[in-house]
Amino acid sequence: MLCPTRWTVRATSLNSVLENYSVLQSLWEISYECSKDSETRSRIIGVKAQMQNFDFLFGVSLGYEILRHTDNLSRTLQRKDLSAAEGQCLTELALSTLGEMRKEESFSKFWASLNEKLDDLDVDEPTLPRRRKMPKRFEPGNAPPEFPTSAKDLYRQQYFEALDLVVNCVKDRFNQPGYQVYRHLEDVLLKCVHGDNSYREDIYFVSKFYNGDLEKSSLSTQLETFTTLARNNLNHSTLSVSSLVQLVSEMSPASRSMFSEIVTLMKLILVMPATNATSERTFSALRRVKTYLCSTMPQERLNHLMILHTHQEATDALDISAVGNDFVSTRDGRRFILGRF
Repeated sequence: MLCPTRWTVRATSLNSVLENYSVLQSLWEISYECSKDSETRSRIIGVKAQMQNFDFLFGVSLGYEILRHTDNLSRTLQRKDLSAAEGQCLTELALSTLGEMRKEESFSKFWASLNEKLDDLDVDEPTLPRRRKMPKRFEPGNAPPEFPTSAKDLYRQQYFEALDLVVNCVKDRFNQPGYQVYRHLEDVLLKCVHGDNSYREDIYFVSKFYNGDLEKSSLSTQLETFTTLARNNLNHSTLSVSSLVQLVSEMSPASRSMFSEIVTLMKLILVMPATNATSERTFSALRRVKTYLCSTMPQERLNHLMILHTHQEATDALDISAVGNDFVSTRDGRRFILGRF
């Protein structure tokens, strides 16, 4: 397990292994001589043997090449102000980058870099495994079995299979029906204010899906007026869902009633955030706040600490002196001992 709480440090961990590969191999020899426990020494021998195998170097190197792109995408998708439309555009860009890696030229460069590393590392040369015939029950037909003719062909197949697996997993994540509904909700606002006439197709979809919550004709009328308002009050280059929500929230209740359907549309967007990274961070932070040494912490105190830890930007903006004075003023004994801050 490279990290117990984050999925965005896997490439960094693999890169650390690659950069310190020879150092780690030397470390196993020193650890083996210093260790007296037979079980520990057996594990050291196993790890050392794995790192001498070309399969291990190939897997770590390929994992780093793939995960450094997916980690960068995951880190970006965790931003709480990211919209679903922006997230899908960034995902398509990352998939295009992974698609470029799925070319023969890219594999040739990757294979050449691995061979260069073999000159400096204590790693075995790549070899073909012993040919094993597939069991009869797994044979798809009467054709003779196929075997790779060289080690490069074997690892080329694994290289492409790994890329296909990652690309398909990312595509499946963003092709879910629920995500597409959310994408249509955002596109109604964003396409309209940016002058893209295809937003009418999104209006038809959301009005049909949210039948009874949104009225198609009223929504179309209000969007035309809202587009004029947004362009007059906001910079065109900074038009986003968050800025449009802020614009509506600053209106008076009377003015907001003119955009009742848009307010309903924004409520539907806000109750389903494009990313759940903020809520997931609370589970990651729980283990750091409530440790084995703080196991008797009451629930009320834990809730307060979790709020402070999760919303660190708001916590850093607090006036510590005012908080301290408020704490001291609740009891006379505290005021007598601590005074004022």
